[in-house]
Amino acid sequence: MCARGSARKRGHYSSNDDGAKRRAPCSSTWSSGSKSSLGSISEEEERREGHYMLRHGDVFDSRYEVRRALGKGTFGRVVEMWDRVEKAVVAVKVVRAVEKYAREAQIESEILASVQQTLPPRERFPIARLLRTFVQNGHRCLVLERMGPSLYEVIKGMRREVEPRGEGHTHGRPGCFFRLDQISRIASDCFEAIEHLHRLKLTHTDLKLENILFVHSPQPQSRIPLKEDVALIDFGGATWVEDGGTSIVCTRQYRPPEVTLGLGWSHAIDNWSMGCILAELWTGELLFQTHDEVEHLALMERILGTLPAEMLRTAAANRRSDRTYRNGALRWPERASSRDSETHVRMQPRLKDLLCGGAHSSLWSPELESFYDLLLRLLEYEPAHRLRAEAARAHPFVSGQEPPPGRATPRRAFREFPRSEMLRRERPSVTPRRAATPDEPRSHHSPYQSAQPQQYAHAHHGHERQLRDGSRGPARY
Repeated sequence: MCARGSARKRGHYSSNDDGAKRRAPCSSTWSSGSKSSLGSISEEEERREGHYMLRHGDVFDSRYEVRRALGKGTFGRVVEMWDRVEKAVVAVKVVRAVEKYAREAQIESEILASVQQTLPPRERFPIARLLRTFVQNGHRCLVLERMGPSLYEVIKGMRREVEPRGEGHTHGRPGCFFRLDQISRIASDCFEAIEHLHRLKLTHTDLKLENILFVHSPQPQSRIPLKEDVALIDFGGATWVEDGGTSIVCTRQYRPPEVTLGLGWSHAIDNWSMGCILAELWTGELLFQTHDEVEHLALMERILGTLPAEMLRTAAANRRSDRTYRNGALRWPERASSRDSETHVRMQPRLKDLLCGGAHSSLWSPELESFYDLLLRLLEYEPAHRLRAEAARAHPFVSGQEPPPGRATPRRAFREFPRSEMLRRERPSVTPRRAATPDEPRSHHSPYQSAQPQQYAHAHHGHERQLRDGSRGPARY
C-alpha cells in the first residue's frame, strides 16, 4: 500500500481571505435559546455578521416554510423549505445581508438564468435549476431544486465505514470508495455540464466534491443513490471569458498549475479540477493534499512528473522577487517550508501507484488503465494541451466505447525528478504529515487578461506527449 499524507479536514466555505476554511455541512436540527439555530455562535454575533435568524416553521415570501438546515458558508445558509404553492420541497439559499455577498448572489442568479435559457428541452440536465429569487427582510434568496447529498458527503460516509475505529486514518485505499463504473457515469454527467458551460464561454472556477450533488437521495442503508445522476451547483464564482484571466480561483487542492504560477487561465482550469475530483472518488482522499503554494507544485512534480521549464521561466519572469524557481526548475526541497513538508512530498507515490495501491497490486485492470489514461490527459500541465470536456466525454473510460482501430492514442511521457538534486537534499524521515488546513482565495472578477499566454501555451519543455507509434503530438480524439 502506498504511503500517503494524513487525513485532511474540510471547514466552512471560504471567503476571499487566504486562510479561509472550506464548507462543512451544518446540523440539520434546530435549537433554541441564546444559541443560533444553525450553529454554536450567539444570535447577536450572527446578526452582526449579517445572517438571517432562521427558525423552524418560519415562512418566507408568504410561500416557503422553513424545515431544516442543509448547509452553511461565508455566503449565508442553505435551508430546506416546503413550497406551499407547488407542493414540493425546495432548497433556498439565504444570503447574508452584506453587500459583497448580495452582489455575488445576484451575479449567480443572473448566470443560472442565462444558462437555463440555453439548456436542451429535456427533463434533466446536470446543472442545478434556479426556480426563482426574492428578497426577505433585506436578504437575497435563491430558490433551487432540492437534490441529494454532495459527493463529499457520500465519500465522507464511506470513509467512516472503511476506517477501523481507533486505528487512525486508512485513506488512500483505492477500490474501497466509488467503483469505476460509478465514476464513469458521474464523469459523463459532469463533462456534459462543463462542455455546455464552456460553449457559452463560461468557466465554473470552483469544481470540487462539495459542488457536485446527486440528483436523488440514497435509499436507506445505502450511501449512493440507485441512479448516479449528478448536477453542478454553486455558480457564485462562475466567470465569463471576458471577465477572467489572472485572478486566484479554484479551491487550492483543485487548482491547476497555471493559476498557482500566475500565468493566466481559461476554461481548461475546470478540466484540471475534474481530474483531481475523479482521482479522489477512487482513492478516497485529495490528490494534492496541501495548503502551501510551493509544496503544491512539489506534489504535482512528485505525482505527475516535472513541470515544463518554460512555464516556470515565465512565472519567474513575472515574479522577479520570487525565488521559488531557478533556471526553469522548481527549487525543491530547497524552498520547503519545513522538514515535515519535505517528508510529506517525498512520501507521495506516482499517479499510477496511487490508483492501484502499490506497484504490485492486483487492482490493475484494463478499466483502471483507461481511467489512468483519462486522468493523465486531464492533469496535463499545459492548458493548451489539456483534454477538453467534449473530448473527455468521448474518452473510452467515460463513453464506454473503444477508440477506432488503428487510431493513435497520445500519451504523456513521464519525466522523472533530477535525482541528484532530490536525493542530495532529502533528510531522514520525521513525524508523519500533519492534517492540512485547506484554503480558498476567491477573487473571480478581476479584469481579463490573456487566459493562455503565448510564451508558454505551445511549449513542450519537460512535459511531452508520446504517441504509441513513437511520434510526438498533442492529445486529441
